[in-house]
Amino acid sequence: MKTKRIVLYFVLVFIMFAFNFYLRPIEGNKLITPKYQDSAAYVNDLYMSDEYFKKKLLSEEDYFIYNQIMEGSMEDKPEIAIKCNKDCKNIFYKAYYAVYLDHPELISFLGIKGFYYDNNTITYHNYENLSKVKAYLGARRIEREMENIRKDTKNMDEQEKILYVYDYVASHNYDRLFTVLGSNQSAYSFFTKKSSVCAGFAKASQIIFQNIGINSYLVLSDDHMWNYVEYEGKYYIFDATVGTSYYEKKNDRYYEGLGRTTTGVTEGLFKEYYPKIETESTLKEIFNKKIKKTP
Repeated sequence: MKTKRIVLYFVLVFIMFAFNFYLRPIEGNKLITPKYQDSAAYVNDLYMSDEYFKKKLLSEEDYFIYNQIMEGSMEDKPEIAIKCNKDCKNIFYKAYYAVYLDHPELISFLGIKGFYYDNNTITYHNYENLSKVKAYLGARRIEREMENIRKDTKNMDEQEKILYVYDYVASHNYDRLFTVLGSNQSAYSFFTKKSSVCAGFAKASQIIFQNIGINSYLVLSDDHMWNYVEYEGKYYIFDATVGTSYYEKKNDRYYEGLGRTTTGVTEGLFKEYYPKIETESTLKEIFNKKIKKTP
């Protein structure tokens, strides 16, 4: 009898866990429409991508490279060969960066660990891609966390929402076992392992901002990733990685990410395709009164 009770207890715990993290009904991202779900841009219900950088960085005849990088990541292919009619090394890099910036919800895409070009063919190797099962379950779990965040921020104004995202992201651990490209580079590591690096923090921020109605961009430099966020029609630097570096809100430097990046740069790659970024004032200065009230 005692054994049966123990087994029943664990079965009930498992059912509650599965329901809460994977099966609980949710309202979802309002931008994910049936029309979008039928489009080539659709990955999952976490984020609606307009594939802005695909359109800016590539000609229509080169979209197939972008699309094959997407397909290869979603299908968990360790090696992908792309035929092209010209030397497409430069185009491949642009397509890779475009996918990285356009699709933070592509949690199975962690980057590439090498490629070579031969006989009009680019062959590249994906880095530690998630299996299709892990990617599916990971997205389901993150969708339910998004529901929690939407409820938390439902009655907040723009300032409060932006501060909420900063504090929420900064409360996660910075992965000290940093790898150049690896499993700590995605929103998956951020939401499921509670640990990441700048790329994971920026992608998570991007997904959250869209889900709570705040416009933002992902920004990538040679060695860092952060966001630009819109407030009252203007765009500002938002780098929650700074907050993760100081741990506690009482540290005077904790909120410096609302105005500067960890590396000190203000512009990333493809700066000509971003809106003007405010430099005369920072979100930290604008939000000063609310920051002082934050416990």
